[in-house]
Amino acid sequence: MQRLIIVYNPRSSKHSLIEEEVLSPATKYPGYAIGKFEVKSVPVDQNAKNLSKILLDDDLVIAAGGDGTGAVALNGAILSQKSVTLAILGYGNFNDFTRTLGYQSISEILSDFKSKKSSLKTLYPLEALVDGKHFRFAACYFTIGMFAESTLVFDQKSTRKSLKTGKKSLFYSISTLAKWYFKNKHHQFLPASFRLNGEAKTNISDVLFVNGKTVAKMMKGGSWWQDEKTFLVSSGKLTKFLHLLAFMAKSIFKRLPGTVQNSPCTIDFDHATEIEIQGEGEYRRLKLSQLTIKKSEQGIKVLSK
Repeated sequence: MQRLIIVYNPRSSKHSLIEEEVLSPATKYPGYAIGKFEVKSVPVDQNAKNLSKILLDDDLVIAAGGDGTGAVALNGAILSQKSVTLAILGYGNFNDFTRTLGYQSISEILSDFKSKKSSLKTLYPLEALVDGKHFRFAACYFTIGMFAESTLVFDQKSTRKSLKTGKKSLFYSISTLAKWYFKNKHHQFLPASFRLNGEAKTNISDVLFVNGKTVAKMMKGGSWWQDEKTFLVSSGKLTKFLHLLAFMAKSIFKRLPGTVQNSPCTIDFDHATEIEIQGEGEYRRLKLSQLTIKKSEQGIKVLSK
């Protein structure tokens, strides 16, 4: 029988919907041996390692949840070194991974997977290296600086409680971020100076690396996820409100401003520095001297409309 592994987080604010629309219906499709991987309260990287140990060649892996759950599935699939197919169903705040691949229901995924339609494509994710060592893969984006640190607000108990009790709209998410911004915009999020691809940068609050169509649903990127080399690099001082407004306006109505990159991008700090790095909404605070973002040499099969 075809193995179907469903990756989900029981602590998700939309877990009841996942149970109703994914976990329960999955058992009604004949010809599938259903496995459920529950995301634990440990870092993404540990969850990914645990998932990688149970995957086999030819598995269909469906992540049902937010972009963080998708990150666990993506990293686990690549770390497994198995020939698996990945699909994503979005039940999070922004769902960038889902928007990139385009599926809305398990029935659509299983129908296309069974018919072997042209929906089977190869995703080349971004890979982050910290001081030359692999850190994590991300399908759509990595950020460092203010945007990365702002994601902490969604892990606060009050915010998660509000999301679970019905405040699930994009407007609520944006307003929550806006409140955090005005409270924290005077912080120093990145060192006063560093080198980006050898070029000196000063007074920069954020650097973004984009591979997918959107960043946090609000910024238009590009469809570089099927390209083996190309991604976008953007940086700016976004702690100044007028700069942030201009940046957001360009990002929403045109495209995220930045430079198209066809080779690894390296950020060098003068000394070991603690920074927040975020990929697909999942963040870590790390101490490092050099950060390299590049396209993964290993692609992964995904179902995409």
